[in-house]
Amino acid sequence: MFQIRPPLLASTTRYALQLRQGFRWLRFDAPLEAEYRAYCSGNEYTRVLWFSGLCLLLWAGFAVLDLWVVDAAGRPSAEQSLLEWLRAVRLGVAASIVLVLASALWRAPLRVVHAALLLSGLVLACGAAFVIYVHKLLGVPHEGALLVLVLVGLFTPFAMSLWWHGLVVLLYLACVTALAWAAPLPGVRAEMLRLDAVLALSALLFGFAAYWREHQRREQFLYRGDAHWLAMRDALTGLYNRRMFNHHLDQVMAHARREGQPLVLLLADVDYFKAYNDGHGQEQGDAVLQQVAQVSLACIGRPLDMVARVGGEKFAVVLYGSSAAHARALGQSLVAGVRQRALAHGASPVAEVVTVSVGGAMLQPDDRPQSIYARAERVLHQAKSSGRDRCNWEAAFQA
Repeated sequence: MFQIRPPLLASTTRYALQLRQGFRWLRFDAPLEAEYRAYCSGNEYTRVLWFSGLCLLLWAGFAVLDLWVVDAAGRPSAEQSLLEWLRAVRLGVAASIVLVLASALWRAPLRVVHAALLLSGLVLACGAAFVIYVHKLLGVPHEGALLVLVLVGLFTPFAMSLWWHGLVVLLYLACVTALAWAAPLPGVRAEMLRLDAVLALSALLFGFAAYWREHQRREQFLYRGDAHWLAMRDALTGLYNRRMFNHHLDQVMAHARREGQPLVLLLADVDYFKAYNDGHGQEQGDAVLQQVAQVSLACIGRPLDMVARVGGEKFAVVLYGSSAAHARALGQSLVAGVRQRALAHGASPVAEVVTVSVGGAMLQPDDRPQSIYARAERVLHQAKSSGRDRCNWEAAFQA
């Protein structure tokens, strides 16, 4: 007696397994992590363009406000060098944002865009902190408005790793601490240290929010992937379902015509399956279908090949670019492979084990999906009426 495997339910997909395993550290297993990164990069360039454009607009607005509030001409010469540094920081921050804009506009590799984003976020936050520092030295009370830029720089709304954000926050806090200890006035030093502590607490709050934002995005990705898998697959065997088979057959037929490639459709049907179910029970019948699915999968090897379950005990094998001789060999191996599983079938008049009948049709110039399927089904019926446990082909296979 062969082992019965449980049905391949949604809880056994790699997405559901990852959900059950958890991802506390915001990382998936390597293949799933790569798929998640690709999923996140869908509209990344557009989002980077909008976000960096908004940051440049905000930074320019604060720079104009500084020009209006800070009277450079009326300042003593001792403060002129500080104002020169302020102008240099303004230009440096603007240049870092323009770098992000350019990398997104010219579609640089995403790793380059992400590196530019992280650099720009750090420069923007530290630049805003330096502006706050200069405002305190000059007695200009506008630090509250500039905190917006600090938080925007630290937590950009992209699917980058939260741990990179954490590194930026640490570097930023080190920058503010350095500015505090460099302050020439004890009062300014105390205010900068107080600001450092306040921003550290704010970073904890925003970091917690950013963690859950990424956690929920990853969770949504897993649920979406699981639902997509269910929409394409047969839950019992794990093969593609009839809907995906219809879609794939239509697409691959068009591709075969464009490329001038042959295409073969094999339909396989388990012989006397109803009698098997009646005699052995549905669970054993499900196990038989899973075994036949495994044998069918062994027949394919090209990227455009497909195996699908298209009925209760009926399977379809699409062979792209397969010659008639190769298709005949695969059809025979499918019949022989099921026989070799030696699944006892006491109610079959054909053999003492489970067998399948196979019919094959080759793509014709005027074929549509319905017509090639109908021809393969007609040949399958011929195989069943001529004794079963065999593979029959159209006349085109004899060429």
